[in-house]
Amino acid sequence: MALLYEDFDLFVDRMEGAYRLRVLDSPVGQAQTTVVPDGALLAIQTAIAAGWQVEEIVVAQDWGRTLYATLFADAVELCLLRSLDSVQRSGRGLRIRLHLTEVPELAALPWELVYSPHSERFLALSNTTPIVRYMALATHAPGLLAELPLAILCVLADPTDLEPRLEVEVEWRRIQAAVAPLVAAGQVTLQRLAAPTVAALRSQLRGQRVHLLHFIGHGWYDPASQSSGLVLEEETGQAALVDATLLSVLLEGEQTLRAVFLNACAGARVDERNAFQGTAQQLVRLGIPLVVALQFDIVSERAVLLAQEFYRAMADGYPAEAALAEARKALFDPAAPPDWSAPVLFARSADNRLVARVLESVPARPRLPFEPEMRSVPAGPFVMGAANAPPEWQQHRVDLAPFAIGRYPVTNAQYAAFVREQSEHRPQGVGWFFTTPPAGKLEHPVVGISWHAAAAYCRWLAVQSGRAYRLPTEAEWEKAARSDDGRTYPWGEAPPSAQYCSHGGGQTAAVTATAAGCSPYGVCDLIGNVREWTATRWGDNLRRPQFVYPYRSDEREQPTLRANELCICRGGAYDDPIERLTCSARLGVHAAAAHHNVGFRVAYSS
Repeated sequence: MALLYEDFDLFVDRMEGAYRLRVLDSPVGQAQTTVVPDGALLAIQTAIAAGWQVEEIVVAQDWGRTLYATLFADAVELCLLRSLDSVQRSGRGLRIRLHLTEVPELAALPWELVYSPHSERFLALSNTTPIVRYMALATHAPGLLAELPLAILCVLADPTDLEPRLEVEVEWRRIQAAVAPLVAAGQVTLQRLAAPTVAALRSQLRGQRVHLLHFIGHGWYDPASQSSGLVLEEETGQAALVDATLLSVLLEGEQTLRAVFLNACAGARVDERNAFQGTAQQLVRLGIPLVVALQFDIVSERAVLLAQEFYRAMADGYPAEAALAEARKALFDPAAPPDWSAPVLFARSADNRLVARVLESVPARPRLPFEPEMRSVPAGPFVMGAANAPPEWQQHRVDLAPFAIGRYPVTNAQYAAFVREQSEHRPQGVGWFFTTPPAGKLEHPVVGISWHAAAAYCRWLAVQSGRAYRLPTEAEWEKAARSDDGRTYPWGEAPPSAQYCSHGGGQTAAVTATAAGCSPYGVCDLIGNVREWTATRWGDNLRRPQFVYPYRSDEREQPTLRANELCICRGGAYDDPIERLTCSARLGVHAAAAHHNVGFRVAYSS
């Protein structure tokens, strides 16, 4: 659900030996105070100027507390706390807009790390308290609404003579997947610039309208010359440095351009003497109402995840600030460097909904309270099977039509709505009291049900919702888990651990317990916790499958089963050996038997 925000506008300017903080607007009025920079703030400034980056979460929290104490002191902090209370009661979020153009030495600091000592959390990690950089200009703040279809242009630059090489093709595929539902609905067009050169970009902008420009590549920043920019390519494929001034000239006069996403290092760096001297800042000054850029380097794989989750949340109807908060959550790892704080959002629009407006124009049935949350998987091929499997189960290419699949396995709470009407399908021997799920496990996956009960739930849910719910096929389950890059686990190649999957605890866990283990399509809890029923038949011989690879859509997908026939379960359970926990492990289970660690998730054809 898209969030609505009230603004907390905080303006900072310089006084002799101190900074003056003024709340220009908030849900509870205005406030002001002064703050004298202390040694802790000066230490952060010195470290940032030297190019040092935060490497551990403890240091990030220390920095965050210092930054919080600088921004929210005395009356300003009271105003913030009262504003948070006000918006919470109204069901809205509080968008914290920082006005730092008068203090460029402060604009260079990572305010996205602000850490509240009251709630003991980083404010920017929540979509209820996003942090936005607001750059006041003499011109009117433009809106983001665009004439449909929304036109997205991706520029992917990976010069052959520049190291490290970037995962531009991976990011391109994931952006395609994230906006696939909108493309399929005719609400968005997604195009890749044929050649990442200045001439090609100029020609493309001249010939077609562009609403959102997404750049994937390297950026640069030179404090000595106060210059910055992006790295495109020459016709030869070698690096071409394009400074921010030239980039502004290229984009000048593009009336349709609403937003720019710079997935490039140093895109948000700012000169300590001029708050407008930086690549992203110059684009804002040009009049582009929304720019996302990175203030320090992050590894290519993490940059890809950032972009993917940002666009996925935008496609789900989130405004830009909330979408960025969702992307930060995907990057967050308590044991890893806080690279989630790298992206900076510059926004001058009063309403930062871009794709949300598009989605609101498409009629859709509201999701019922007990209806599972779904994720879209685009059409196309993927690699199914295992490299070291028996001959009938070797890796091979499978093409699938687009489909939607449950983000999580069906939970006890969701299944309870069904068994209250059809009690003959209640779970067996797993802590349920007739039609009442076990206390404290409402968000755990439902288990102890047969394949027939899972199929009956899908038919019931289809009637209730008006959507053609069914069990996913084996191929759909595997594609949702491993994407189109043939990964071993939904999260990549790292071995299973408690960070990625619920395993080894002897019982189920909440379906949301391992957010870091989600697949590139945002489908979670696929490995560990429970095995899951699919719609694909195995046959009636446990030792030898009737339907073998290469996989094809045939009688194995018939919606009914004969007596004593087996059906495919996928995913590992909490009591499986670690070596079984992969995307490609195959298992046949008797369809009529209720198993203590078998659950399911739903799907439907897009």
